[in-house]
Amino acid sequence: MSTQTNRLNELAHRISLLSDSMAERQTRFLADLIRIRSYTGQERPAVERTMEELRVIGCDDVWMDSAGNALGRIGRGPRVILYDAHLDTNEVADEREWLHPPLEPVVVGDTMFGLGASDCKGGVAAIVYGAAILRDLTGLPDLSGLWDRYSLVIMGATLEEDAEGFALRSLVERDGLRPDVVLLAEATDLTLRRGQRGRCEVRVRTEGRGAHASQPHLGESAILKMLPVIAALEDMNGHLPVDPIFGAGNQVVTLIEGPHTPNSVPSWCEVAVDRRLVPGETADSVLAGIRAVIEPLGATAHIPVQPVTTHTGLRLDGPSFYPGWLLDEADPLLDAGRATCAALWGQAPRVDIWKFSTDGAYSAGAAGIPTLGFGPEEERYVHSALDQVNLTKLHKAAAFYALFPLIYR
Repeated sequence: MSTQTNRLNELAHRISLLSDSMAERQTRFLADLIRIRSYTGQERPAVERTMEELRVIGCDDVWMDSAGNALGRIGRGPRVILYDAHLDTNEVADEREWLHPPLEPVVVGDTMFGLGASDCKGGVAAIVYGAAILRDLTGLPDLSGLWDRYSLVIMGATLEEDAEGFALRSLVERDGLRPDVVLLAEATDLTLRRGQRGRCEVRVRTEGRGAHASQPHLGESAILKMLPVIAALEDMNGHLPVDPIFGAGNQVVTLIEGPHTPNSVPSWCEVAVDRRLVPGETADSVLAGIRAVIEPLGATAHIPVQPVTTHTGLRLDGPSFYPGWLLDEADPLLDAGRATCAALWGQAPRVDIWKFSTDGAYSAGAAGIPTLGFGPEEERYVHSALDQVNLTKLHKAAAFYALFPLIYR
């Protein structure tokens, strides 16, 4: 075994021991985050709590950017590694469905239950304590000169549930912090993710002629005009672009709207279409395919602008289009992710893709920044009343995030 391999194994062992020693602090931090309700656009208390923890672990700089993200930096080097995990959660529809109150963290065995545990407050706790372990290692020879070359930025992100990547876009394009690589601490169950399908919303509209419902012959129902359009939209499934890794795209009509006048023939009707994208699809290509089918039926289509307001009051409105992405199998970022897992746990991890959308829609899909996913959470618990994270996996994820910068260099 080479000297370099021995040194790496010793470093991985030391990091694992530090992760174990910080486990209780990390668990308490996650519990604090779960107690804070942080629906999209209402994340400020969770952001402030995250900034507090970033100060406690010894970040060189801690700040809130214009979009209200919590940020901490270790190092002053020009090459930037960004760890991203979002603080906002989906809204609870019915608390009666939950085994435990959503905002009361409950530990059963080795599992913590609570809203956001799997999406993505467990990820926030993982990246913050990965940085904490690194800070404790700063005096080692293995880190000599590291922070002159690199900066590690920890991001407790906002807005992800409703507008994936909008807050990250603001950090890059408005505040001028462009990372060289991005790691997303979304749910992967300690495996790696190298891409995702994208998504977009398309609004399809038909126009009719209004009339009183007592004299329907004087009008033209936009709802009736919409019926063949909906059928045509559904029939497009099976004929959408296909990717050898992601499979076929799909689309679903998810909402239908019209005038709120129940005693009138509706003069307009609009449906929302949720379209799942494969890498390479663009807003123009999506609209062209849909318009070719629906315009002969008298309908129109557009991608709406999504209104987004941060908890700081900043408007970040943008098109409701979130492109897919795929990291190349030979990319050094993926190699480093594999090597990090192998050093810590003695075997290479499974590499897969996400079925859902993440902030990678901006970092990789729009900005072309190499992006990789790794987190302790499991996809099956995301957005469910069984929201949870395994605490042993949480602590292992912190070790991954501590070791990764020492391998990716």
